[in-house]
Amino acid sequence: MNLQEDDKLDAALKQVVASPQPVRIETGLAFKLRSMGLVKFQGNDVMPLCGLYSLYFGDTDVRRCLWHRLG
Repeated sequence: MNLQEDDKLDAALKQVVASPQPVRIETGLAFKLRSMGLVKFQGNDVMPLCGLYSLYFGDTDVRRCLWHRLG
């Protein structure tokens, strides 16, 4: 499972980190993100597991730079 290869999963994570409140996303995507350790459930909604993920995944310039360096 890879965010770069799954557009729906990537879009779901972007939606989660862009919101200051827990959000409801497709159940299957929520469970995939949770299994990756990126989100936690708040009832039926999800939110980033930690604030650092909001910063890292929310800024596409930072993400692009880091993925380029790691790739």
